[in-house]
Amino acid sequence: VRDLAAAFQLAVTDILVNRTRRAMAAVRGRLGPTPAFVVAGGVAANQALRTALVEAASLEGFSFLAPPPSLCTDNGAMVAWAGLELFAAGQGLGADEQLKVSPRARWPLDMRFAGVPGAKA
Repeated sequence: VRDLAAAFQLAVTDILVNRTRRAMAAVRGRLGPTPAFVVAGGVAANQALRTALVEAASLEGFSFLAPPPSLCTDNGAMVAWAGLELFAAGQGLGADEQLKVSPRARWPLDMRFAGVPGAKA
């Protein structure tokens, strides 16, 4: 089981690092002389991924910024709590508004790159 988990983590890390480097290459030169790459949330708590992203940022000429792992929590829990607070305050979506919300499988990293070949979420 450990080998399977380690192999899965390595595969996911490789995919995330490759996509991150492609995104960095796409915006390089548009962010000034010292671009920064920021990682937060639960992703930043994974030491293997964090180490790989530090290396990727360095290779692409970006500085790497992330809070200490002890402050990195699951963003999903924070989003769910914020939604609960809005709902409790009567600011949730009404039934007619809920029908207007469509799921989107892939969001571009930046709407300016929507439709650009190779610019994937």
